[in-house]
Amino acid sequence: MYTLIGLIIAAILQVIAAVVAIWLTRISKSKLTWQLIAVAFVLMASRRIIEVYIYKYGVTYEILILINDWIGIAVSVLLTFGVIYLGHIMFSFNRLEKERFESEKRFEVIFNNSSDEIFLADLKGNFLEMNKEAINVLGYSREELLNMSFRDVRSPKYIDMIDINLEMIIENGQLIYESEYVTRNGKTISVEMNSRIIEYAGEKAILSISRDITGRKQMEKKILSAVIIAEEKERERISKEIHDGLGPLLSAIKLYVNELSEDIEGKEKEDMVKMTNEILDEAIDIARTISNNLRPRIIEEYGLVKAIKAFIWRINKTQKLHINFSEKNIPDTIDKNIELILFRVINEFINNTIKHAEATRVDIDVDVKGNKLRIEYRDNGKGFDAERINMMNGNGLNNISSRVKSLMGDVVYTRSEEKGIKVNVEVPLKS
Repeated sequence: MYTLIGLIIAAILQVIAAVVAIWLTRISKSKLTWQLIAVAFVLMASRRIIEVYIYKYGVTYEILILINDWIGIAVSVLLTFGVIYLGHIMFSFNRLEKERFESEKRFEVIFNNSSDEIFLADLKGNFLEMNKEAINVLGYSREELLNMSFRDVRSPKYIDMIDINLEMIIENGQLIYESEYVTRNGKTISVEMNSRIIEYAGEKAILSISRDITGRKQMEKKILSAVIIAEEKERERISKEIHDGLGPLLSAIKLYVNELSEDIEGKEKEDMVKMTNEILDEAIDIARTISNNLRPRIIEEYGLVKAIKAFIWRINKTQKLHINFSEKNIPDTIDKNIELILFRVINEFINNTIKHAEATRVDIDVDVKGNKLRIEYRDNGKGFDAERINMMNGNGLNNISSRVKSLMGDVVYTRSEEKGIKVNVEVPLKS
C-alpha cells in the first residue's frame, strides 16, 4: 500500500517538475535545456504510472515492461543531454560573472581615480555614493557624505537653485550647470556639473560629474577686468581727442560766429567766413578721424583684409618700416566683431614694433583652416623674452590677450630663430 502511495506521489512530483521546467523555458534564453528536462520528467511520470498499474493489478504484460524499459532509456538520454546543456549554461554564466567582476573592478579603478568629482544621488539629491576625489575635495569621510545631500555642500549663493536643477534633470534626463561647493574647512570651489538620470540598483538615480572651474572663473574675471580697463583707456583717449582736438576748434568757430554777428563788412567779413569754413573743415576731419578710430568704416564696408591692407599701405608710405602681408582662404563673410577685434590686435602688434622693436621689416600671414582663423606676425627687431612675455600681465600685451580670449582664441609669443619676435594668434570663426 505504501509503495503504491509512494509511486503516485512520485508521479505527481515529476509532473509538477515537468510543468516548472516548461515555465522556465519562457524566462530562460536556453530553452532547449529545459525542454529536454521537461520531457524527461513527463516520461519519468509515465513510468511511475505504468508501475502503479502493474503494482495495482499485478499484471506483467511483456509490452508494458518493454515500454517501461525504453522510457527509462529515453529518460537517461534526455537527462544526459539536458545536463550537458545545463553545464554549458553554467560555464557561460561563470564566464559572464568573471567578466562582470573584472568590469566592475575596472569601473571602480576609473571611478576612484578620476580627476573629477563623481557623485551618485537619489532624485531628492541625497548622496548614495561618491568617488575618492569627491571625498578628498570636500574633506568629509565617505560615511559622513552618505548621510548628507547636495544641500549640505552647496554655497548659499546656489542653495535656492538645487530644487530647480533637480526638477530640470528629472524632466530632461540631463543638465549641465554651474554651482559652488563649500568644503568642510569653509573653502568655496566653483564647479561645472554634468548630471544625468541613470538606473542604479533597480531605481532611477542622478549621476553627477563635477569639474573645478575656479581657475577658469578667475581668468574670466581677469579678462573682464582687462577689457574694462581697455575700454576706459579708449574712452579716456577719445575724450582727450575731443577735448584737445575738436574742443578748441569749436571754441574758435564760436568766436568767429560771434564776430560775424557784429556789423562787419567787406574784406574783413569775407576773411572771417573763409577762416570759419576752414576751421569747420578741420573739425569735420577730426570728427571723422575719431569716428573711424572707434569703428573703421573700411571694415564695415570692405572687411578685415582690405582694412589691414589700407593700414599697412599708410605705414609703408612712411618708409620707416616695411610690412609684407599675405592672406589665403579668407571667407567673404566674417563676423564684424571678430574682424574689428583682430584688426585692433594687428594694429597693436604693429604699434609695439614701431615703438619698441627697432625693426625694419614685418611679415603678417593670415589664413583660415577649417573653423580656425590663424595670424602669424613676425618682425626682425631686437626681440624679447618670449617665455616671460607669455606669463606677464603688462597693459598693452594683456589688452591683446584679453581681446583674443574674448573670442575664445589663443595668442602665443615665440622668439625668432634669427632675430625679432613671432606671434601666433588663433581664433574660432564660429562659437
